[in-house]
Amino acid sequence: MRWLPWLTTFATVAVLTRPPRLFAQARATAASRASDAGVVHSAPAGVSAAPEQEITIQNLETRLLPIAIPPMRGDAAAGDVTSIVSRDLQLSALFRVLDPATFSADLAAEALTIVPSAWLPSGATAVVKAQVTGSGDSVRAEFRVWEPGRPAAAVLSRTYGPGSTRSVAHQIANELIRQYTGRTGIFGTRLLFARRTGHNRKDIFMVDCDGANLSQISSGRRLNFLPAWGPDGIYYSMQTREGYLALVRSARPQPVPIVQIEGMVMGASFAGGHLAVVLTSDGNPEIYVGHTDGSNLTRLTRDSSADISPVLSPDGSRIAFVSDRDGSPQVYVMPATGGTPRRVSTVGDYNQTPAWSPDGRTLAYAGRLGGNFDIFTVNADGTHARRLTENQGSNSDPTYSPDGRLIAFSSSRGGIFLMNTDGLAQQQILAGGGETLRWER
Repeated sequence: MRWLPWLTTFATVAVLTRPPRLFAQARATAASRASDAGVVHSAPAGVSAAPEQEITIQNLETRLLPIAIPPMRGDAAAGDVTSIVSRDLQLSALFRVLDPATFSADLAAEALTIVPSAWLPSGATAVVKAQVTGSGDSVRAEFRVWEPGRPAAAVLSRTYGPGSTRSVAHQIANELIRQYTGRTGIFGTRLLFARRTGHNRKDIFMVDCDGANLSQISSGRRLNFLPAWGPDGIYYSMQTREGYLALVRSARPQPVPIVQIEGMVMGASFAGGHLAVVLTSDGNPEIYVGHTDGSNLTRLTRDSSADISPVLSPDGSRIAFVSDRDGSPQVYVMPATGGTPRRVSTVGDYNQTPAWSPDGRTLAYAGRLGGNFDIFTVNADGTHARRLTENQGSNSDPTYSPDGRLIAFSSSRGGIFLMNTDGLAQQQILAGGGETLRWER
């Protein structure tokens, strides 16, 4: 059976200590770039790819809105709120947060207003002012946004709280993003991932999308990986006492079994009121769909190859998955009701871990091209493939933010990173390994 070497990470407990890739991966590491030059690269000549691929020079700096966030006034929480809002806006890849050391305004005299002439030299398009009171879960912020170019009145005035320091800060950042883009931000959402916690052990973790509040979800026993957000919480594949893999839902004191067979249950995905999952009950890894409670599972794929890593499109109408039916692992898309799969990955000789954009138009995936794994995107019809990382270590497991503006991914450079959908503004949010990332919707 030619799919068996691909699934050595699942064949026996003894080899399940490898990273939870559904296909073997090269893990060579290249030297990281000294800085992000703002270049999105196409595939090298000779690689079969969509004809519209080209090298695109992106000047990120000119597209960022310069914003001033002077130290907020008030109680002890004011400093933390200032720092969190600044960090959120930097991670958003939408704003250039100006250095407070360059501000010449008399902040004490201005209070929650501004003297426009004092801010014009800074180049700030917007100036954020706030008065913060309270502590613990009773923090409040009186929040104003001024534009030095039109100073007659604040362009935005809100009061947030009571709430935690982080909650209030995220609300301010999300509202600033909405003010200048028309869509609210995503700060306060969370990421799931798996990481090694010991010999023959992996566990599921959750972290805020800015890298704070890391917490362990699974028990710390045996192997737990391939996490997913589902209708009633967090789901993942868990090694049973018999050595099989079951799909479970996180719960206390024990996870709740959802799908359990004498074999392997892997890679759950939920959307449109349906569950997609891989089962090996028929002797080959195949994709099944059914109800979100694990009932009424129907087999969709029937091929001698391994069909794995299913991800339902946001509306539940399509499934992207990985198969070696063309000789090497590639990304395919098919109707969620079944039908003929269409290969959509054309760049990379070993492609895996697809993820849908929230609008269902684009897929991100990890692909090997030239030795390392990098992050690519491609339209859901297979056109306009783009390489987002290059010469920046080995990069894998992409997942889109709920607003589609950012991609989180794991990198051999040392942890979990965020970048925008041009591959720019790459910033680490969490140190340490992270596998099979899933962003909360």
